[in-house]
Amino acid sequence: MVFQDLALWPHLSVKGNVEFGLKAKGLPKGEREKRIKETLGLVSLENFINKKPGELSGGQQQRVALARVLVLEPAVILMDEPLSSLDEELNVRLRKEIIQLQEKLGYTLLYVTHNETEAMEIATRVVRIEDGRLSRKGISKA
Repeated sequence: MVFQDLALWPHLSVKGNVEFGLKAKGLPKGEREKRIKETLGLVSLENFINKKPGELSGGQQQRVALARVLVLEPAVILMDEPLSSLDEELNVRLRKEIIQLQEKLGYTLLYVTHNETEAMEIATRVVRIEDGRLSRKGISKA
């Protein structure tokens, strides 16, 4: 899951944040190192491996949160308004990157947003919920 507030650990480096789930799964150090390197390459953060979240831009922090999930190679990723705190230009750029990563890696993405433009650009299927009830569903693109 990629949280709205990112939930990055400020005392850990980019590597430490991304490695956390791999350690919890008990993966050997060599496998962890390999997967971290590959994943940071996917999100263009390989040169920031030793930086702490406070030393990164908002977009870079967003990429760390995404890398932390991708490194686990999940079949499904839930994103809860992951771009809501970013300015429009960065939002659009990261939206495109999320789409490209999903197409490349093939995971199922459940994306929660209040931004209809964002939903229509990212989704292949859209479900609209109002007041806790399904109000509309449909397909935005093939």
